[in-house]
Amino acid sequence: MGQNPQKDLTRVNTVLFDFDGTVMDTNELILESWRHTIRTLAGREADEDEIRLTLGEVIADSMRRLLPDVDVERAVGVYRDYQRDRYLDRIRLFDGTEETLRALKAAGCKTGLATSRLKNTTEQGLAHFGIADLFDAVLTASDTDKFKPDPAPLLMILEMLGSRPEEAVFIGDTRHDIEAGLAAGVFTVLVDWSFALPPEKRKDAPTPDAVIKDMPGILKLLGMRISKPSHA
Repeated sequence: MGQNPQKDLTRVNTVLFDFDGTVMDTNELILESWRHTIRTLAGREADEDEIRLTLGEVIADSMRRLLPDVDVERAVGVYRDYQRDRYLDRIRLFDGTEETLRALKAAGCKTGLATSRLKNTTEQGLAHFGIADLFDAVLTASDTDKFKPDPAPLLMILEMLGSRPEEAVFIGDTRHDIEAGLAAGVFTVLVDWSFALPPEKRKDAPTPDAVIKDMPGILKLLGMRISKPSHA
């Protein structure tokens, strides 16, 4: 899946990222949390494919679909209680992420994070790995009532950064990310390490503008063509 020739990367001065599964490897923790929640509240084992479908969603929406007979607040509480004491011990940055962010900043690129995760755990993860200062703006599920695949979060963070869609790239790992990026009019990139969309699951998903094999792949995709951000 190559670059879409109809979209011009020479104007890019802004790179937006998803958090879970893109910047931060939270996959195993999410799997464990769902297994625990479904086992506790439904008395059955979770199916990995049904868990994949939750990735990128707001957790309450996923709970309503997977556990329709359980009170949503109770289900979310069980899930978050399981994660609370394990979170920082079970997550890690994907290889090359910090170096890539620093290279983008050194090139004068604006960076943003748009995630459906709540603000407190997003900030905890960024601070724990010392990369909070590498994002010029962060938009979480605590900051909006509209979530991907709605393009609103991406348009909101672009406004925060003072950037236009045609100047931006968005990197994510789920079909919700792809749908939101395409709808927002930004150059949309899927990470090849996606747990939510492994190669065998992509035929039924929307087609991104490009796929990167590793995080430094965004630098290769942009080359030396990252424009300096304009200042008002």
